[in-house]
Amino acid sequence: MMVIRTLFLTVLVVLLTLSAAVYGQDRVNIKINLSGIDREKLVVHFDDGIVLDIINLNQGDSTIVVDRPTYTRYPSMYAQYDGKYYQEFFINSPVAVLNLFYDLNRKNVPFYADCNINITAIYDTVSNEIYRDLRIRQKDELLKLNDLFTKHGAEIRTNDSVEYEFNQLTRLMNANSMEFLKPYAEDFFSFYYFKDQILASVEFIEDYPEYYMELLAYYNDTFPEEFRATGEGKKVVDGLLQKISPVLLKEGATMPDIHFRDLYGDTVLYKNQKENFVLLDFWASWCGPCIQQIPDIKALRKEFPENRLKIVGISIDRDSTSFINSIEEHKMDWIHSLDRGSLLSGKLGINTIPRVVLLNRSGRIVYNKRGGRLDMEKIRAILGED
Repeated sequence: MMVIRTLFLTVLVVLLTLSAAVYGQDRVNIKINLSGIDREKLVVHFDDGIVLDIINLNQGDSTIVVDRPTYTRYPSMYAQYDGKYYQEFFINSPVAVLNLFYDLNRKNVPFYADCNINITAIYDTVSNEIYRDLRIRQKDELLKLNDLFTKHGAEIRTNDSVEYEFNQLTRLMNANSMEFLKPYAEDFFSFYYFKDQILASVEFIEDYPEYYMELLAYYNDTFPEEFRATGEGKKVVDGLLQKISPVLLKEGATMPDIHFRDLYGDTVLYKNQKENFVLLDFWASWCGPCIQQIPDIKALRKEFPENRLKIVGISIDRDSTSFINSIEEHKMDWIHSLDRGSLLSGKLGINTIPRVVLLNRSGRIVYNKRGGRLDMEKIRAILGED
């Protein structure tokens, strides 16, 4: 049994590595040296362009190594210490070194970094002239937004007039920022700021398809192909398109033509397939309700033959190792796909898990469940139909 499990894990690791090589643009290896740092107070995130992931800090005594594929021109790292000190960096080279320090003798900035030439601070008004000038331009809107949050922050979602003022200020500041950044479109910082700050800000305002169309037009007209063609760039477009024309899965509708690939790289068919039904289970290893749902799915696998029911697990895990281990631990004996970063799930409008979608042979949705326990009697009745 141990030999079989080892072989299974080896095959999956190889396949996932090959997938990263196909869809990734490069790899980075970053050595992080710590001095005076209490690891219990340190949190480090790595943004590969598609997924913002937390780095495992339980490595060695004073050194952490990050070795990851990337899907962006410049991946980034975000370090937070003691909940109140922050540093954010671009990784400019495949091999880089970042030294992090905490020194109480430095009263103003006890948490600081010493970077080599392959790492640069992002939001630094001293070294980043574009960002410094942008902050000056944003001064009026920032003051007004700060005042609004101070006085009415708790009412933004409940008071229509406060919400309207917040939306207007956000859109005004975004418009000014976009106009300012346009001459610097060839600088990756401008692209990153659009993704990291402007698009993040609109998550807090009401959905306006026309506004998202304006943002998409600006994005396509402004930034160079070398940024837009990356996995990161494509994810930006997918997110805006979903805002402009949301895909809403519902019973009776036909499943959109968005196809996942299994761990062997084969397309998962869910229209005109040989099986009568296809059950799509959107899950992740870290999702408690998803794990609680596995026994019900295993029961369906046991009750209905494979020529009647095909089961496909679609994981949005960030970490392929956790994904693989969870499949093994819970003996999930069916087809699996790793949708890292929710690139395809997002196109389907799936932003919460667990989510189970049952399709008939023609690809029509006959059962659609978001969260909570599955209605097993209803599913059994559907699967028992001719």
